Formats: sequence, structure tokens, C-alpha cells
Amino acid sequence: MKKLLMVATMALASVLVAQDKTMSSADARGKIGDIIDNPASMTSVMKQLSASDQASFLADVNAAIADMPGSPEEKTSKYLDVNTAALKGAQKGNLTTLVAEVFATVPPEALTAINESFAAGMFNRKADPSKTYTDDQYVDISTNLLAKVQERNATADNAGVRNTFAVLMLIRGSNGSPADLRDTLVGSLKDAETRSLAQNEWISPALGQGQEKTYDPMLGASDAGKQPDLSMVLVSPFSSSADALLSDLAGEGSLLSPSSVTALLAPSLGNPNNVDIADGVDPLTSAGMARVPRTMDPYSKYNPGVKRGSSPQEESPYEPGGYPGQR
Repeated sequence: MKKLLMVATMALASVLVAQDKTMSSADARGKIGDIIDNPASMTSVMKQLSASDQASFLADVNAAIADMPGSPEEKTSKYLDVNTAALKGAQKGNLTTLVAEVFATVPPEALTAINESFAAGMFNRKADPSKTYTDDQYVDISTNLLAKVQERNATADNAGVRNTFAVLMLIRGSNGSPADLRDTLVGSLKDAETRSLAQNEWISPALGQGQEKTYDPMLGASDAGKQPDLSMVLVSPFSSSADALLSDLAGEGSLLSPSSVTALLAPSLGNPNNVDIADGVDPLTSAGMARVPRTMDPYSKYNPGVKRGSSPQEESPYEPGGYPGQR
């Protein structure tokens, strides 16, 4: 029994050591350019930062994306991929803080895509078939997350619009149950004017309820840029338990969240190629939604994920030998 307890203690110690900060915030900032070129690498960098550094670093990366050239669709794809990868690298107990940082630092026009993508994938109530949530549990998760988002947005521009985007994500992720979730979440918005606008002018158009879907009322109320063409940014979601983070939100506050322990144990169990087991990164589905502008091939030079003036070096799995220009 003593030996068993000793082994368990050593295993837990290995898990906790894996969470230790291994990269300074200054070193991480030096990788921002690489992250913008390869958004999936954001997960690895985030896992090497302390919880206290993660939110500020995510804000720095989002600020860098804001300064980059490109069409609304190109920039929104970057925001979507980078912020998705960032959440997958959240330290234990820090996911809610990072979600709040997303809704505080991504511009409103890009939150049109992010709220839909997150709701369809990582925070979808049915994304992980091994997890079942009662209505009461989902309401508890949602109200706790919205409270954190509102706390963070208290110092952000266009706070009411940003908070409402979080409400939209949670409504979409609920898959329609409970039926009164909209009223519950809107009622928990602290600002009276935002409550009125969200309930009467913003949410129904954004959900396409009784009318053509549009975010124009929300974006018109904020200092937003041009809305991206969402048909070029989002397609049908690909969800898997490896991408489902809703249970992490539900489990925050416990010693070890079941869906997080695999990612934490991976370094101590051995992973010589540094494969991000928990992320299940796939080039077509790294955001839970695939980018589909001019090509479905993420290795093609015509995909907006490829930096202008450069060519992808990997061989395309869809066109052996690379894209046509390489042959």
C-alpha cells in the first residue's frame, strides 16, 4: 500500500511539474510572428507559460493580428485559429480566464465567426459524446462563464456588444435547451441598456430567428470593421471529444479535470515528437471549423492561411507532390 501511495504521489508530482512555467513572457513574445504564420503552434507556447502570463500573451497576439494586412476573411481566420489553439493550451483552472480574454481582445467583426465556431465545437453541449450535462449544469457553466466575461470586459471598449457575443455562443452551444436560457443569460447582463438591446435588437437577428440572419445591429452599435463573409470562413463543424473543452469549464475548481489530465500527463508519459495529443490538431479542422476560401487544401498557396509571398513547404495530402505550382 505504501508503495502504491508513493507511486501515485510521484505521478501527481510529475503532472504538477508539467504545469510549471518553462518560457518567459519575453521569449513567448518573440514567437508571435511564428504563431501568426502557424496558428496551431500557439497551443505549445501557451502550455509553456504560467497561468498568470497566458491571458496577457493572448492579448498581445490578438493585437498583432489586428495590425497585420489582409482581408476581413484572412484576419478572421487568423483570430479563429490562434484563439482556438490558445484555449487548448490553457493551464489547469485558467480556461475561463482565457475565454474572457478572447471576448475582450478580438474585434467585434471577428467575434461573429468565433462565437459560432466555439459554439459548434469546443463549447458545444454535445461535442463530447462521453459527457452528458443536465440543463441545470449547463446553465451553471454558462452563467459562471458570462460573469467572468463581463468582469473582463468592464475595461474593454464595446463591452455590451462583446458580452452579447458571449451570450450568443452559449445559446448556440446549448442546442436549444433549456428553452429559457436566453432570458436567463440576458437577465444576468449587468448593464440595463445592454440587456434591452440584446433582448430586443441584437440576439434575434444574430440567430436568424424570424428574420434573415445578420450581425448588423450589433456591429453598427460598435466601432467595428467590415464583417467577414462567414461563408468563406466557416463550414460544417467537425467535433470530437479531443476538442471538447466544455467539461474543462465545468471542472475548473477541482484538482484534476478529467478532460485535462491526459494533456497534463502526456509529457511525463513520454512524447518524443511533442505531438499535442489532447488537441487532435488536423490541418483542415484546427479551429473546429475549416477555412474554405479559394481552396479546401490547407497546403495550397491559395489558402489564406499561407503567408503572402511564401509557399507551403509540406507536401499536400490532397495533391501528391504538392500543389500544382510545385510540380
